[in-house]
Amino acid sequence: MKNSKSYKEERAEVIEKMEGLVASAEGRDLTSDEQSNFDSLNEKVEELNKMAVRAESFEKLQATKAVKEVTENTPSEVRDYSFQDAMHQAATGRLEGLVKEMDQEARNEARYTGQSFKGIAIPSSILTRAAVATAAGNATEVMAWTDQLEANLVLASAGANFYSGVDNMKFPVFSAINSGFVAETGGSAPAANGTASSVTLEPKKLISIVNVSAEAIAQNASIEAALRRNMAASVAATLEAALLGTGDVSNAPTSIFADAATGPTTVTAADWLEMETDLIANGVQINGARMAYLLNPSAYATVKGLAQVSNVSPIYDNARKELNGYFAFVSPNVGNGGVAGKDHALFADFSKCHIAQFGGLDVIYDIYTNAGTGEPRYILTSLVDGDAVQNDTAFVKLIEA
Repeated sequence: MKNSKSYKEERAEVIEKMEGLVASAEGRDLTSDEQSNFDSLNEKVEELNKMAVRAESFEKLQATKAVKEVTENTPSEVRDYSFQDAMHQAATGRLEGLVKEMDQEARNEARYTGQSFKGIAIPSSILTRAAVATAAGNATEVMAWTDQLEANLVLASAGANFYSGVDNMKFPVFSAINSGFVAETGGSAPAANGTASSVTLEPKKLISIVNVSAEAIAQNASIEAALRRNMAASVAATLEAALLGTGDVSNAPTSIFADAATGPTTVTAADWLEMETDLIANGVQINGARMAYLLNPSAYATVKGLAQVSNVSPIYDNARKELNGYFAFVSPNVGNGGVAGKDHALFADFSKCHIAQFGGLDVIYDIYTNAGTGEPRYILTSLVDGDAVQNDTAFVKLIEA
């Protein structure tokens, strides 16, 4: 049976023929042959109407069935998915059960992300759900992989936007917009100012490699949580080493630290305040924004020893983890690639920062590289990116001279 659209298109063609007959007989009655032809076409239209209605009704039933099938693929089934099982099946080369089903889903999903899988494919629907790991008879809920990833991103803690399981993303950027008062009648409008542009996040391939024995994957039931946690931590650290480095890394996202406005090169209490006034001078509305400091370990040690007023008011609040009243987060990736032992810091409106994890994961079991020691390794490929809008106005960096 054809679909309803085909029947409707065919009906439209028949109606056009009927209109042609009527047009050719304008100002007169139809001849007997024309009338017979017209009646035959009219019967055809009625028949096609019935067939279109029948096809449309069947299509609605099919749609109901599809909804039912999606509903029956309950979260509890997805929660049964195990990274450990996926890695074990990658080692054996035999895909079965839920791992095989999800592998196919990930490959279908790849049509939108352009991802190419060479091993076991894990779709984004798995990465965004928690799992239940069983060890010694006890069931333990394990955080979703994307939750683990976000939790390990110091940028996300500072207020950056995090997205998962997405396609290419474009964000609008507006430079200064001119406003002004005009007279009720007459006068002239404010001069046009500002431009609209955009920043786009696109998948960047990130490879993670871990040595795990086949025995550990097959026998250790508690390895699930460790796999998710450590894989996510490794991806987060590598991504932020690029985003927060003093220079761009090949094939990686562009460094937001390198592109930030240049701030102080000394580290007195006044210098930290200068970073804030620099952003205010750039037009950043600090109230209501997601303002925070990111510090490398050296800068963290410096601010903890500073005082706004000697022996009276510390610049860093140990209880609230705040610097000058704003939350401060510490990461060795801040100023990555800079001079060792020097203070590096970033003060910004992190609502302007966007980080994305695209599609799923690709898991490859490699027995050849370390064959001499008999230690196989797993290679995990993920697609990530990050960038910031208004990077040179809403972000300011401190690099100690």
